[in-house]
Amino acid sequence: MHYHRQGARIVMTPHGGLEPWIMEERQLTEKLSKTILWQRRMVESAYVLIAHGPVEAESLAALQWNPRVETIRNAVVTNSITTEAMRQQTLDVYRKVMDSNTIELMSEDARRLFAMLLKAGITGDRRWVNSEPPTVDEAQWRRLLVYADHENVRAVVDQGTRAFGLKQPYIDTTHIRSYLPTDYRLPKVENLSVEGIVSEMRHGPLTLRQMVDLDRALRRPDSDDELVIESLTEKRLVRYFRRILKLLVEQTLLDEGFMPLLPIDDKQTASLRSQLASHLRI
Repeated sequence: MHYHRQGARIVMTPHGGLEPWIMEERQLTEKLSKTILWQRRMVESAYVLIAHGPVEAESLAALQWNPRVETIRNAVVTNSITTEAMRQQTLDVYRKVMDSNTIELMSEDARRLFAMLLKAGITGDRRWVNSEPPTVDEAQWRRLLVYADHENVRAVVDQGTRAFGLKQPYIDTTHIRSYLPTDYRLPKVENLSVEGIVSEMRHGPLTLRQMVDLDRALRRPDSDDELVIESLTEKRLVRYFRRILKLLVEQTLLDEGFMPLLPIDDKQTASLRSQLASHLRI
């Protein structure tokens, strides 16, 4: 639990210790009931559980303590799998864990590069970005591209990469598996007006895809600042919009000249920032 509070991703293998007959026996004493409560908390906080067979996997699923259960047969007790295959399957699970919610694992340089690529991709011209992109290693590129896929902004990132003349390492993200929240849906591309996008943001989960679409809408030549402000005022979305503008400065490097209003950075802005950063967390 201590490591979980520090942000570690726990992969837990119960080794049959949560089978129904063991759980029923342990519930006979108060002391063991406390042990079960502690075990439940451990299971709930784990990134994934590894069962050593389909029967154990069914038992873990039946507990409903954690929806993420992988089955890897134990080569020590069965001939149905080799030691090498067991090792490889275990490594695959760990790789899947590290390919989940990758924004949380990206370095500061990778995050800066990501924002620059978004801006260059949105504008189609690297000259809109005032500084040179930082250099990151292949592991950080992998995290950046997986995150772009999950936020449905990969095409924008790729366009930004071309605008800068950068070379992405070859990483086939279409075959990378990740754990995603049970309510995850791939964000949609919305070709709406500024006020339409802001309204969608206000009444649904906030996504980076919406940020990109809003940035583009604000840059359109036919965007009328006075009409935007009038419409947002009627919908009582002005202060919310100003908070979103602050996030756009951070996420897509939106320039001041494309802001109909001054951004706000307050407690509600911090809450929106946290929502955007954590919506892929499981």
